[in-house]
Formats: sequence, structure tokens, C-alpha cells
Amino acid sequence: MSLNIEAKINQILKNAPHKVVLTTTWLNEQNISSQLMAKYVKSKWFDCIAKGAYIRSGEKVSIDGGLFALQSQLGLFVHIGASTALSYQDITHFIKANAEMLLFSHRNETIPVWFKKYFYNFRVVKTDFLPQNIGLIDYNSGDFNIKISSPERAILELLYLCPEKASLKEAYQLIELLVNIKPGLMQELLEKCNSVKVKRLFLYMAEKINHDWFEYLKTDKIDLGQGKRVISKNGKLDKKYNIVIENPDEI
Repeated sequence: MSLNIEAKINQILKNAPHKVVLTTTWLNEQNISSQLMAKYVKSKWFDCIAKGAYIRSGEKVSIDGGLFALQSQLGLFVHIGASTALSYQDITHFIKANAEMLLFSHRNETIPVWFKKYFYNFRVVKTDFLPQNIGLIDYNSGDFNIKISSPERAILELLYLCPEKASLKEAYQLIELLVNIKPGLMQELLEKCNSVKVKRLFLYMAEKINHDWFEYLKTDKIDLGQGKRVISKNGKLDKKYNIVIENPDEI
């Protein structure tokens, strides 16, 4: 192996964390061509997991390592959200070990084919109901960090999925666990949220649970829109928030 080729391998190994996917986009930025990567694959330094994506030979890469590539190498607006983000922060005990991972992305974002081929048991929710740059935190996944939703953002994302794709009862029980909500961040998210359903559901449930932080929310500054929203067909009308919903305590 030539000194130049060996030096470039060392460059990759130095600049990339372990247990992450390496994309051709990032490799090209490191002046590593596809032809050179083909030689590295042949020499068993790297494995090609799909067109445009590589991993170190012998390493097992979790979906976190794939997400790192999407966020840090490709600059995509995609993150772990809703109940999955809460489970990453040990806030919920309701998530099953084999539960589908929930990823949230910008409505116009395109997830690479290699990600869909190599990883499984996940669902991408494409929506712009919240701004992309508010309420995300760094989560340490060993040798690297990825962006996931804070508890404040995650609970709103879960409510966005209710009731068709997520349980109202689960959402209510999770809000009961959120004793350390940051009122300022929650306020900002609610004011900038463009889903009337989500805002009304959150305030309805949060008021019933009545954590200490609820009194610090300035509900008069949150636009709750006009008209009635039917959440549960067999529910009753809550006149304050103008939603038809089952009693969460009885669901």
C-alpha cells in the first residue's frame, strides 16, 4: 500500500467517529474518491453497505450512527422525536424494546436510499408544524452526538400523532411524568406551533395534571384558532379548549 493511500486511510479514521456511516458526500469533502474507497473495501478496511455509504469493517452501526451521518455529514433536518426521544432520556417506561423508532424531518427532506436499505423498524414523520431549530438537544451516543427532541418538543410531537397514530392515554401519562418542563421553552414552542390540535390537546391535558410549571405558561399569548376540534368521536366537549375528547383518566 502506498504512503499516500495509507495517509488517507488514517485521515478518515482520525476525522470520523467509530460506529457511524460514512457518506460519499463527506468522503469527497475529505478528498477521498469513490475509486479509492473501492480499493479500501477490497482491502477490507471498509464495508460498502449500500451505494453512497460505508462503515468501518467489523463494526456494527446502529441507527444512531446512520442518523449522525444524515445530520452531521449531509446537513439534513431529521431527528429522533416524540416518544422515542423521551425514551432516550429515560422519561418513559412505556416503550417496548422493539418499538418503531420515530424520526421527524422537514416536509421537503429526502432520506437517502442507503438509510432505508440498511436500517429498519423506523418511521419518518414529515411535518413543519414546529420550527426546525427550537427544542432540540444533543444526545451522546458513545463516540458522537446526535440531535433529538427535548422533552418539551417531544411531547408536542407525540400529540401531533394523536389519536390516529399514537395513544391519547400514553400522551397523558407521559405529561404526568414531565415534572421538569422548562416553561420558557414550552411557551416558545407553543407560540410557534402551527397545529391548533396539538396546542389545545397539550393545554387541556397539562391543565388537568396541573404540574407546578403550568402556572408559568402565558396561555393568552398562544393562538388556539377558531372552531371546534373533534379528537375522539365518542368524547365530550370541553368548552374551554373547544375540543371533543374522551376523559384521559378513563381511556
